[in-house]
Amino acid sequence: MPSFPRTPDLTALLLILCITSPAHAFDEITQSAGLDFVHDNGNEGELWTLEIVGAGAALLDFDNDGRLDIWLVQGGPLGKRSGKLPGDQLFRNIGTDPLTFENVTDASGVVATEYGMGIATGDIDNDGDLDVFLANFGRNQLFQNVGGGRFKDITATSGIEGERWSVAASFVDIDGDGLLDLYVVNYLDFSGQDHKPCRQFSSRLTYCAPRNYAPVSDRLYQNLGRTRFKDISERSGIDTVPSRGMGVVAQDFNADGKQDIYVTNDAEENFLWINQGIGRFKDDALMAGAAVNVYGIAEASMGVVAADYDQDGDADIFITHDTKESNTLYVNDGQGWFADHSSLAGLATSSLPFTGFGTGWIDVDNDGDLDLFSANGAVRVVEAQRAAGIEPPLRQRNQLWLKDGSRYRNIDAGPASVHEDVSRGTAFGDLDNDGHIDFVVTNNNGPARLYRNESSAFHWLGIELTDSRGPTNHALVWRETSRPEIKQVGTDGGYASAHDHRILFGLGNEGSQQFVRVRWPDGSEQRFGPLSVDRYHRLPRR
Repeated sequence: MPSFPRTPDLTALLLILCITSPAHAFDEITQSAGLDFVHDNGNEGELWTLEIVGAGAALLDFDNDGRLDIWLVQGGPLGKRSGKLPGDQLFRNIGTDPLTFENVTDASGVVATEYGMGIATGDIDNDGDLDVFLANFGRNQLFQNVGGGRFKDITATSGIEGERWSVAASFVDIDGDGLLDLYVVNYLDFSGQDHKPCRQFSSRLTYCAPRNYAPVSDRLYQNLGRTRFKDISERSGIDTVPSRGMGVVAQDFNADGKQDIYVTNDAEENFLWINQGIGRFKDDALMAGAAVNVYGIAEASMGVVAADYDQDGDADIFITHDTKESNTLYVNDGQGWFADHSSLAGLATSSLPFTGFGTGWIDVDNDGDLDLFSANGAVRVVEAQRAAGIEPPLRQRNQLWLKDGSRYRNIDAGPASVHEDVSRGTAFGDLDNDGHIDFVVTNNNGPARLYRNESSAFHWLGIELTDSRGPTNHALVWRETSRPEIKQVGTDGGYASAHDHRILFGLGNEGSQQFVRVRWPDGSEQRFGPLSVDRYHRLPRR
């Protein structure tokens, strides 16, 4: 988050140039769906950097009824944290037509009143349901899903509590033992006692840039079974380079059969932790071409997503950045070497006026290729908004790009790109099971917003994998076509959020029955089909 000021004339010009081809892709249904949640950042006028970083959200079917529920992360007061504190909220999906939610936080046993940042989901005990990790400022939390729609806080006995400012996390099986390990991204060495006021060139107070505070190292926890974890950060090599981490996503980027970990760092080189086996990692981002942009500049990286966007069989990377820094598209050559194609793909200029956080590669219209969404919100005070009494004075609109051949077009997504909020986390998934990706956007010190996808009637195919022997994270799924898009099962990526665990293929006008192949985490493969389109299929490992 660099500390240079905005340039209003440039911003206005770019806004005019970048918005083309209006399309009403999403409707906001927050109120009608019963999603009543407002984030509290604890702002007391001190302009602490801490107050503008959170928070995230998760879409997860916590009660295994076939419908995605919503977990929203809360902040709360920054100074006096005693007495009755606001906490995270869990909303159960009780109907898809119309889409309706009820608050079941108390009934579920969830008590999460730390100052929250991010959330990760994964089946840590291989019992068939999703457990939840919360990345907080200070003490992190781990909730075991004990069934019956209830959670149990097992932080004290799990070994993952931590004491740093954590922002995001990813459940990833680093050693292939069938147990999900945990990578935790940490941000700054910060406390209220060492806060120093920062000023713009105009001498007005603003939020401090990350370089005003020392970096800290991330943590890696090995799953020992029975909900116990061991901190292996030092042995693994993860803690060798402290940085200011914000986002994380796990994929096998170099196609060697082992899960690697990509981490976005704020105003520093990003990490590409290549899995060396036996629980060890080596950062290869600089040599692989994924540490800095095409000009060799380290940017303020926030959100990150990895997917096979060009349908060539490997995982590419997209990252959101600060105002005046274009978002970055790294294209994978199949062996873990990357090239910056941001400008070639039409993604550079349109992102310059914005500060991006939550992001996702989603097929908005089910035409068979991956579109892009970015949740935006400034990190430096916008003087015009401050003068107008707007709090927080950091508001921006969100963006959607449709993939058109090899390039992207920034379009009007209706309400999803009209509201000016301080957007942070975004959780993606099919909330009403109609085959279209919906999403929830969290807003710093503002209301969460729920957007239902109303874009097209193209065909689709939904896949949910089940495996009685272990988690399905990192399983690969692809259709039998001439140019298959390979999708990985997982819930990580974006910014401080967790997503639908199911796989969704957009088929365009292709309405014939489909065949798919699955490569399970141990490398074994299965073929499934014929599968009817326009429905979800549960595919068990045999």
